[in-house]
Amino acid sequence: MMFLCVVEVLRAIMIFDNNSACLYTAIFGGYEKLNELEGEAKKSKIRKICFTDDNELTSETWEIRVVKPVFPLDSVRSQRMVKVNPHHFLSDFKSSLYIDNTVRLLVDPALLIEEFCSYGNITLPMHSYRESVYEEFFEVAQTGLDDSARVFEQLNHYQVICPESLHRKPYWAGMILRNHMESDVIEIMEEWYRQILRYSRRDQLSLVYSEMMTGNNIRKLVIDSHESSFHQWPITNSRDFSKRSWSSSLSGAMPIFEKIKTVKAAERDLEEKIRRLAKMGEEIADTYKPSMIPEGFDPELYLALNKDVAAAGADAVKHYLRHGWREGRRWH
Repeated sequence: MMFLCVVEVLRAIMIFDNNSACLYTAIFGGYEKLNELEGEAKKSKIRKICFTDDNELTSETWEIRVVKPVFPLDSVRSQRMVKVNPHHFLSDFKSSLYIDNTVRLLVDPALLIEEFCSYGNITLPMHSYRESVYEEFFEVAQTGLDDSARVFEQLNHYQVICPESLHRKPYWAGMILRNHMESDVIEIMEEWYRQILRYSRRDQLSLVYSEMMTGNNIRKLVIDSHESSFHQWPITNSRDFSKRSWSSSLSGAMPIFEKIKTVKAAERDLEEKIRRLAKMGEEIADTYKPSMIPEGFDPELYLALNKDVAAAGADAVKHYLRHGWREGRRWH
């Protein structure tokens, strides 16, 4: 990345002293502890805001703004409301850099905003280890990060409406640079949040679709999602995954994968029991298998009494010794 010259840096500082841009994050549901800013990010003159639903949260480096969660039992979508819609929560600023709580900035965020927001209204990094949105869908479903029934409903709908969105490389939404009060950005963000409300809460599944459906372009940043010259990720702090993972109990449903696995497991158990019983029956029957034809056995009478055997053209004696005695066939 080419950094700003001295004149541009001074201009950026003047702009940010006038509160036209900010750095922000959002942490809801007591999922993890807030990471404090360090180094150049901590020293920056830019406003640094953390949105939360925790009335007790304090910070040495973040300005805390408490927000009532829109969904008290869904902290993820409540967090997404702030993450995706800065035009509702930061209308006193023109530009912003959003970072997930697990992202550590290594440079002054003011420089990043000036660098990227000068050339495009919205910039996101590309996902560095997922090749397609389609692949991301299956990763979410297989790891149980959301209700698989909802995930596959979303996938099926996208396949019908905009299949191209599934074949594109997904964005990594841990960092978002935006001139968030611009109309094209607002249009993408509102469409994005509608998708998150209607379908999966995993926002990376729906951003490419939202971009394509609105016809507004996102500037693509190619970096390693885990580390670049200006960030590191993930930097976790006392995470409680039980508060973050999707819960079938709260939805009142069992994930479709679990239903399928349960049904198939029951079917396999039943089939195995039938096989064991059949084998047991054969073993018992073989123990008592007659070594010779019963005295007084009349082949013609046997065929007359067992018309299906006669119709099949079977030999009466051989049939009786192989099958008839076990099946309880009449012979006298």
